[in-house]
Amino acid sequence: MAARRSLMTILLIAIGVLGWTYIGRAQFFDSLEGMEAPDDVTGVDCSMCHGNAAQEATFAHAPAFEGKCDACHQTTGEGGHGNLVSETRSLCLNCHQDKSEHYPAVTCWTSNCHSDMHGSNIDPYLNPSRQEDYPGFAESTKGAQYVGSNVCLSCHQGHRRDWSKSMHSLTDMGVRPISERGCESCHGPGSNHWGRRAGIGAYSMASSREVDDSCLVCHKSDTYVPDYRNSSHVKECVSCLDCHDPHNQANKHNLRKDPNAMCLSCHESTAVDFAKFSHHPLDNSDPRTGLLCVDCHNPHGGEGREMLTQLKDDICFECHADKQGPFIFEHAGYDPAMGRGCFTCHSAHGSSNPALLNFSGRGTCMECHTDRANHFPAQNCWTSGCHSDHHGSNTDFFFFGN
Repeated sequence: MAARRSLMTILLIAIGVLGWTYIGRAQFFDSLEGMEAPDDVTGVDCSMCHGNAAQEATFAHAPAFEGKCDACHQTTGEGGHGNLVSETRSLCLNCHQDKSEHYPAVTCWTSNCHSDMHGSNIDPYLNPSRQEDYPGFAESTKGAQYVGSNVCLSCHQGHRRDWSKSMHSLTDMGVRPISERGCESCHGPGSNHWGRRAGIGAYSMASSREVDDSCLVCHKSDTYVPDYRNSSHVKECVSCLDCHDPHNQANKHNLRKDPNAMCLSCHESTAVDFAKFSHHPLDNSDPRTGLLCVDCHNPHGGEGREMLTQLKDDICFECHADKQGPFIFEHAGYDPAMGRGCFTCHSAHGSSNPALLNFSGRGTCMECHTDRANHFPAQNCWTSGCHSDHHGSNTDFFFFGN
């Protein structure tokens, strides 16, 4: 195997030298078109076949600039080399650990953010949202006339099928001004686009801010999105279109997926928590027994970075009212004003311990009651006939149950 790899390396180097020497760079790369690359290129200089555009970019991604392709790409594997080491954001977190709370819609490079992964000439964060050939909505449609949705749908047949089911199709009805009707109410006047297949408000090329600006022209009600501009989603480049499909009325809110699946497709660590031994019943099939992420979180903006629908403990008491009190004998450890609330003991989404506890056995109690380290209950402090009313009691100072 080692001999074969060495021979392959020598062969590739020879081809590279000949290519650069005799037929020039551009012609050399053209000559590679259609060639079948070896499955294993471990130790081979990738730039011999692929060049290194990052070294010529104004803003370069460090691994690409340094030729460390194997930081992101496999050098061998099924179907040959070149596949990404991971198809999720975990690939980026191998280096960018400080961005673990930075939630893209799908991955860091398919969420209108950092898709120029090798390098960019226009943005230091490798964001192509403002491509040099895309000047933005206003400039793209400058001087154009409105042509009506039927003209648009004569080409965009797929949208014709979906559009008729969408609430947005109602904009084509009534006595609205033509600028507020149908496709062009969002994409702008279409005569330039109809004539040369360009010159239109292209959401796939727009920045997340430009997408949101367009949607909020209509959806700016204080009822729906009062805090959206200040939400964590906006700060993390998540746009309206990452969650909503404006053309298809597959569900009540034009969501691209089932509500919970939508959230968990980005919040991967939370999905792991919900798969643990003890977890909240996340299920949107029956609102009487299951929970939605949006029961606790407001995706359009809410309390704190987590965008909660209420203050943390108030959310818990919506279902667990019997734990709220007030009690004659309060558990001194519970003091939200001092940052000691439900989540001091419990995990919000899921835990490997019973009752969503952060620690196993008596470990939860020992976090505060360190002076009771030699106080050995049979199993833990509350299921051993002792402190079973640990949230608070109206009958016993030490929270002994009946």
